[in-house]
Amino acid sequence: MTEAESNLTEIELRHGPLRLAVCPALGGAITRLSFDRVDLLRPWDGTDSVRRTGCFVLAPFSNRVGDAAFDHAGRRYPLRCLSPDHPLPIHGVAWKRAWTVAERGPASLTLGYTHDPEGEAALDWPFAFALEHRIQLGERGIVLDLRLRNLDSRSMPAGLGWHPYFLRHGDCRLQFSARAVWQNDLRNLPAELTPIPARWDFTDLRALQEPGLDHCFVGFSGPVRIGWPTQGLALTIDASGALDHLVVFTPPAQMGFFAVEPVSHVNNAFAMADPAANGVRILGPGEAMQASCRFEVERVPHGLVE
Repeated sequence: MTEAESNLTEIELRHGPLRLAVCPALGGAITRLSFDRVDLLRPWDGTDSVRRTGCFVLAPFSNRVGDAAFDHAGRRYPLRCLSPDHPLPIHGVAWKRAWTVAERGPASLTLGYTHDPEGEAALDWPFAFALEHRIQLGERGIVLDLRLRNLDSRSMPAGLGWHPYFLRHGDCRLQFSARAVWQNDLRNLPAELTPIPARWDFTDLRALQEPGLDHCFVGFSGPVRIGWPTQGLALTIDASGALDHLVVFTPPAQMGFFAVEPVSHVNNAFAMADPAANGVRILGPGEAMQASCRFEVERVPHGLVE
């Protein structure tokens, strides 16, 4: 175990059959979510890589920023890559920073992170901001509330979301509704907005299989339905209206997981010609944006998910 790994303490929350663990020092990530001892999110492997956890916050932007730079208020801002696995900046800053515990209870937790863009930190994100993330367990699931406030003297572009990794558990099923999907270029950046092809149409609940997705759907109206027939469980995701885009990532099935990410803007929206038209919010000094997401779990007859 490395020194970094030895400092990665988890906080566990419980409510009935639900168990949820969080590691504040590791990007404030959710490291486990289980129901009746069945893992729903990919369980953390105990290393110091946030990319091995179950879910993390996306802020102040989601997904990639093309050309590692964006324009705002007449100025160009370069961004450095926070992950050696990607040639472009990805998923914002919050997932790569330690968070602090603001409040804690048996079934609830509030975390905070404040970004100071002094020195080289400006290459990670050039504006000061604060995040508050509240996690609450209830009778049927969890509620996540996220708030971002601009602490800078300048306006800043902003976006929010969550990046949960769900386990497949065999014949996993998926359902969601959206209006269109962005087709990607060779850099995995959106290049063309098109109608949703049949192979990516999950309007009706169906087997996930291997659709080869790493794409952003627009006009997402929720909810998302995930079914695990072999486990006798189903999950419903209800996201707030601010999260009207959905990124779906389906690596090869043998990896055992997939991601369904409710987010506020299109991938690479910060570097597009009209960021606001693609979901980016402009926050004046002191202004805030917020989002919420509810995961509800239910038991269903084994082999049956409707």
